[in-house]
Parts: sequence; structure tokens; C-alpha cells
Amino acid sequence: MSTDPAERLLSVENLTVSAGSDQLVQGISFDLFRGERVGLIGESGSGKSLTCLSVIGLLDEGLHAEGSITFHTSGAAEPGPETEPQHVDLLNADENQLSAIRGNRLSMVFQEPMTALNPLMKVGDQLAEVIRLHHPKTKDLRPRVAELLASVQIPDPQRTATVYPHQMSGGQRQRVMLAMAMANGPELLLADEPTTALDVTVQKRVLNLMAQQVESVGSSLLFITHDLGVVSEVCDRVIIMRHGRIVESGPIDRVFTAPEHPYTRSLLAASDLETHPATGRLLTLETADDAHAASDTPPDTLESRAESVSPAPASPAHEPPQAAAEHLTLPAEGGTPVFNAVHSPALRVRDLTRTYGKPGLFGRGMVVPALRGVSFDVAVGQRFGIVGESGCGKSTLLRLLTKLDEPTSGQVEVNGEPIPGRPERQLRWLREAMQIVFQDPMGSLDPRMSVTDIIAEPLHGASRSQRGARVNELLDQVGLPRSSAEKYPHEFSGGQRQRIAIARALVTRPKILVADEAVSALDVSVRAQVLNLLDDLVEEYNLTLVFVSHDLNVVHHSCDVVAVMSAGRIVECGPAETVMRTPAHPYTAELVAAIPRVREGAP
Repeated sequence: MSTDPAERLLSVENLTVSAGSDQLVQGISFDLFRGERVGLIGESGSGKSLTCLSVIGLLDEGLHAEGSITFHTSGAAEPGPETEPQHVDLLNADENQLSAIRGNRLSMVFQEPMTALNPLMKVGDQLAEVIRLHHPKTKDLRPRVAELLASVQIPDPQRTATVYPHQMSGGQRQRVMLAMAMANGPELLLADEPTTALDVTVQKRVLNLMAQQVESVGSSLLFITHDLGVVSEVCDRVIIMRHGRIVESGPIDRVFTAPEHPYTRSLLAASDLETHPATGRLLTLETADDAHAASDTPPDTLESRAESVSPAPASPAHEPPQAAAEHLTLPAEGGTPVFNAVHSPALRVRDLTRTYGKPGLFGRGMVVPALRGVSFDVAVGQRFGIVGESGCGKSTLLRLLTKLDEPTSGQVEVNGEPIPGRPERQLRWLREAMQIVFQDPMGSLDPRMSVTDIIAEPLHGASRSQRGARVNELLDQVGLPRSSAEKYPHEFSGGQRQRIAIARALVTRPKILVADEAVSALDVSVRAQVLNLLDDLVEEYNLTLVFVSHDLNVVHHSCDVVAVMSAGRIVECGPAETVMRTPAHPYTAELVAAIPRVREGAP
């Protein structure tokens, strides 16, 4: 895309956003030029989203913005070289001025389309409303609505215009949001984490569409994200934020290949899951660059106890507990092999099937096969990864493994003991032998309970002193101060809450730990800390790890063996290094190819 360096479209000068006496954004300044695509990058609490919301005038009540945000809009329906620009101060504009600009000259795509779209309106009506708001004299909008839906590759646009948002997939809803944002040919598109909740292949398609749409209309793009790989797919220039300040900015090729600020170097290392050459441990903000001063450490960053233990071998070169797994794919001619077959496994799954719904009268009922004959083993002490996109069946499989649901048919054995069909009173040992760490720690921790009560809850029959001693031991092991014991979940950051969830899972000294998307909600630097912690605890407790994720890079680092799921089946399984480097199934190859790469040669 051609960029006009002489023509500024957006000028942000000395922007400060405050909540009472707390400055959340601290006097930042930057320009965005016509035709430019800029990535605004930062972790949670960096101020990137507040900056975006300040631009479009959607800050929450209680937040106050000062400084200057000037939008140099053409103000014309069809801007051209002779159009005289209008200089609008977005911070001081009244609601009428903002309403005339928003959705017209200035548009936004939000992170979660389900909350941004009206669930009570058909998709076509919502698109038509955006157009009619700024072009009230337009009569029949159906052809334009169909054209917009087709432009974002929505299949059967005429039919799709008549459905409601809940009847669409997440990727389709995000495409509708993009079509809505581009409906009036905006000069500037703001995108706030627009692909965070999407699977990797859907994410790639949406990013490609966004780049095509912006280029075809001649818009500029301000792309807000914490994902450096995503930015590298769509942006020309990047701005790195930390603690409300800009720490580095410049052309993406320069910043990503020769970063100048220590924090940028640390982010790049953590994003690429780089390991320390001497210890094999993932690099964190503390270990990625020795130039980091102690006073510059973010609140969410904790000294991991793991940094002082014996060095772990570099992943993925874990010593497998048994012979290397056979690399198999699902045969095209039918039949289901036993993937990762081993002798005396910790976890044995055979012909596992789960079907939802019931056949109706004359066979007209709706039956959905979520799992279709899955068979595999997990060896004692093995790190077994399960990857796949939304709807592949991995969450259903996890519920069956942990007896949160019953299979339609098939068998699950834990340490040789069959699980399905047995009453709960006969499986109390299972709750101690197998524990789970969920994706969202805030949703799995009771906000009314102290950390002590949360961690010690499964310790039935233990005395107060025994409970306290075990809680202190676990807090030490997960790298939290013992003073955390009497605090409550809301007093901790996301990474700290996940450490508490891990401590609770380990309190019964389980033999099998199931991690369900355990790091997907964390910032990249905190993700590295938690993965290092899991590596240490797996070694210390001699755990068998079942790691469920949609992130192939994370599974590649953390697991010996990876199974790839699609449409309720395992389509490929083998050593993690082999599956990642030389995928044998077309679906696996598509997943690997869709992974955003921050830098050439990144894993």
C-alpha cells in the first residue's frame, strides 16, 4: 500500500488517560499517515486499548482523557486530491460531531463480535442500518448489503443477510463486523484485538481480508494487539507500549529484526518461545535481556522459583519415558489406529465416541457426533499434547477423560482402571489421581474464598496446621509469596491467578495433570513464566501431562507427543518435533502454515 508521508491522517499529542489520580496512559504522542498500517502493541495494562478508545470517543465513565487527538478527515463522501481536509479535535468534539464521523470516516472492529453485534437484529439489517445512518436517502440497500458480505467472503450472502449473529460461527461474525466497519469507506479503521478469539486458520483468513479491504478502499489502519505475530502479517510500522508509555516505534522490519529497547527484545523472545542457550528454559522478561533494571519490572512479572533450580533440558528435547512415539495419520480408507500405543499406559482411550442429541420420530432428529472413535495411549510421565481448532472435539474429549461427561460408547482407563459408567463414590481416587487446570483462572477460583481455602479445599480430614503447611509449600513451589495465602483472587494479576490454580491442582499430589488452554489467556511474557513453572512441576512431581491447546507453538515446546484433532477424530499423532517440522496430514500442514511468524526462522 502506498503511504503519503506528507499527509497526516491522525495526530495524537501528549495523550493522558486517568482514572482519578492514576495515569493509565502517560502523555503519549504519535502520527498516523494516509495509507499507513500501524500496529499498537502492548501487554495487558499497557494502555493500548485505552488509546484506541480515546481516538473513537468510547472511554468508560470515570476515565478522563487530556491532550490532543486530531483527525485530519477529508469530510467528503469520495475524498480526492483536491479535497480540503477538516481538522477535528476528537477529544473535544461534541456527540453530534463524533456521530457523524464514527462508522463513516472512522470505524472500529472490536475483539468480540458477539457483544458488538445486536443479537435481536438480522445481520443484513445491521449492515443496512450503518449505511442508512450516514446515507439516509439510500432506498434499496439489499444489493449493497449482499455486496459487502460477499466482499468479506461470506458464503451465500443473500441467505446470510437473513440470519441472526448467534447462527454464525465466530469467524463469520468477525467478517460481518469487518464488512460493517468498511461499509462507508472509512479513512481510518481501528481494530482492537480483532482476531484474538479466533482459531489460527480463521485468524489468517480474517487478517488477509482486513488487509485487502483496507487496501481496496484506500484506508489507514490502527491495529491494536498483544500478538506480535499477528502484527507482522498486516502492519508496516509498530508502536510498542508499556505501562502507559511508548517505549519504541518504527518500521516493522527494523523493530522486529533490530529492536533497540530491552522490553521490545524481551517481548520478541517471549513471543517466539525462545529458550536460553545454557538452560533450555523459555526466556522471560527477567532473563531475555540483562539490561532490564529491577525497577522496570512489570507488576505481573514474578521471579519464578524455577530460575534457581537445576537447568532443564531444552524443549522439545525432553527425554521421553518410553520409546519414541510412532508417527501416524488417520488412514483415508477408514479404520481408526491406536495412536501413541504404549505398554501399561497412565491413560488408555479406546474407540471413544460422544454423540449429542437424539434421533427423532422417523429418524428426523438432530444428532451431532462430537467424538468419532478416538483411540490413543498416554505413557506414564509423558507430556501429551492435544491440538485442534474450535469444534474439533478436544474439549469434549477432555470432559470424558476427567469424567465430567459420559461417552456414548468406548472406554477410558486411568492406571488400568475403567472410568465410564462407574458411580462417583467408586471414583474418589480419580479426583486425587487426576487434576485439571482451566483456561480462565478467574472463572475457576471462588472469589469469596481466600487463597488458603481455595488451595486446601480438597484436603479432607487434614488439620488446620497440615493445611497451612501444605499451602505454604505449594505457594513456594509456584513462585508466590506466603503472604498471598490470606488474599483473594481479585487481588492478583492473571498470571498470579493461574499459579494459584496450578497450586490447587497439585495439592492432592496427582499423577496426571490436565491443562486445558492453561496459558492461552496470558500475555506472552507471563505465558513463558507459567510454561517454565509447568516444566519444573512436571519434573518434580513426575506428572503425566495432558496439554490441550489450539496453539501449536506452545504444544511444540511443552510436549513430547502431539495429537492433532479435526471433526471429532485424531488425524495425526507423533513426536512433537516431527509433527511440527514435517506434518503428514493436510489439515496439520494447514495449521502449521497458518501460524503467524514474528521473525523469519522463528519456531
